[in-house]
Amino acid sequence: MKVISIKKQRKGLSSVLLLDGRELLLDTEIVLIKDLRPGVILDDPDALVYESDLKRAKNRALWYLSRGDLSEKKLYEKLSLGGFSQNAIEAAVLRMCELDLINDERLALRLYEYLSQSGTSKREIIFKLQNKGIPYDIAKRLAEEDDLDEREKIKTLIKTKYALRLDSEEGVRKTFNALIRHGYSYSDVRDALKAYSEEIEEI
Repeated sequence: MKVISIKKQRKGLSSVLLLDGRELLLDTEIVLIKDLRPGVILDDPDALVYESDLKRAKNRALWYLSRGDLSEKKLYEKLSLGGFSQNAIEAAVLRMCELDLINDERLALRLYEYLSQSGTSKREIIFKLQNKGIPYDIAKRLAEEDDLDEREKIKTLIKTKYALRLDSEEGVRKTFNALIRHGYSYSDVRDALKAYSEEIEEI
């Protein structure tokens, strides 16, 4: 199909008008690399559109990843908002994985360790990892491999965050409810509070 005219658009795009009335929005660099100009015959315009779309999707993916780590799912969701074709998005995400710029296992482990060290319960960690786009099976496996006693994490939280609240029955009740909301089990919270209370009485 013959190219009739080419006009530069904003955001690095160029409008390529074809003889049959179709308008192709192509990456300007693709236009220059392919030496497109009026009179040139395009054998496969759709393939050119895909090549341009994929190039732009990869560049956008690299930009997102330069701002912070993302899971495969979250990168796919972000690229979907950019108007790229599904095939281009899938290929761009796959390429980021091949370059090891995306690694759900690595990201999940880093997030898990950070959240665990901050006192977050296993149940809440799994929930937060899923919100980051980490597959449930990865999050669940990390929680199962974590042999840290949840009651010890609760005791640490009590000492560093809730100790001043435990001088009244109301404060104990609020602390108990807060820890339950953070995903800790009823029995673990009860045991941790009891153990902490016994420690205080021995001082």
